[in-house]
Amino acid sequence: MSQFMLHLRRFGIRLTADRKRFAVLCILSAVALLFWTRLIVIKRIPRTALAEPEMQVEPAADQTGTGETGPPITVILPDRPSRDPFAIDATFFPNTEATSSERALVTSESQAGADPRDAVAAMRLEASMPPSLAVIDGTTRRRGDTVSGSAGLPFTLVEIRARTVVLSRGDDRYVLRME
Repeated sequence: MSQFMLHLRRFGIRLTADRKRFAVLCILSAVALLFWTRLIVIKRIPRTALAEPEMQVEPAADQTGTGETGPPITVILPDRPSRDPFAIDATFFPNTEATSSERALVTSESQAGADPRDAVAAMRLEASMPPSLAVIDGTTRRRGDTVSGSAGLPFTLVEIRARTVVLSRGDDRYVLRME
C-alpha cells in the first residue's frame, strides 16, 4: 500500500510542478464536474408535481363598458381527437407497395417465361445489416419484405447474413451476394 501512496504522491508533485499542466488539470476537472453534474441532474428528474392553490376566477366585464356580462359560453370538447397524430400522411409519404391486384398482374405476366435465376442475378445487394436490414437495388428492405427484381418476379426476403441475403420464391431459395 505504501508503494501505491508513494507513486500517487510523485504523480501529484509532477502535475503541480508545472503551472501549465496544473492549469490544464484544473480546467479539465472543472469541465468534468460540470458534465457529471449535468448528467446527474438530467438522470434524476423529479417525478413529482406541485399544485398551486386554487385560483379565484372573476367573470370578465363586457367590452362595451357597461359592466354587464353575457351568458356563459359552453365549449364541448370531443372525447377523442379528430385525427390520429401518429398516422402517416399519404400526401407526404405515398405508399410505394403495389396493391394485390397489381401484384397479381405482375405475377401472371412475369411467370410467362422469366427465369428466377436471371432475376436474382440482375439484383444488386448494396449493404446488409444482419439480422434485420438489407439494401437491395437502392431500397432498404426488412426480413419478410417482398422484393421485385428487374424481371418483375416477386421474391420474399427470408434471411439476412453478413454479406449475403437469402431470397425465396415458392419452395426455391436463392442467395444474393454482395460484390
